[in-house]
Amino acid sequence: MNVLVPVDGSDNAMQAVNFTVALARENPNTQVTIISVISPFTETRAGTALEKARNAFVNAGLTVQTALMEGEPADTIIKYAQEQHMDNIIMGHRGMGALKSMVLGSVSHKVLHNTNIPVTIIK
Repeated sequence: MNVLVPVDGSDNAMQAVNFTVALARENPNTQVTIISVISPFTETRAGTALEKARNAFVNAGLTVQTALMEGEPADTIIKYAQEQHMDNIIMGHRGMGALKSMVLGSVSHKVLHNTNIPVTIIK
């Protein structure tokens, strides 16, 4: 199984990383790629987030691939997952309320509703 884990430096993203580390330990055939997306014209912690997530896998004795991309986060995640034939996207939930999410949108919401790849949201 090929799994994509988007990270942005948030605690929720690290919860998704920890969940995926446990999943990969239980299922040795799981291939994991961590992706961090740099949004143009915004301050980002993408490189730091990617390194922190990668270390969680390395410290668990697991192999992991990484990808640092530039673009609109949700669209970039979806496109990468499709191009790399991912079987699942595991990502953190931002914890936005329903109304705020409808008005502003969130990356996890956009990914969930705009891909045909199964998405696991970790709270």
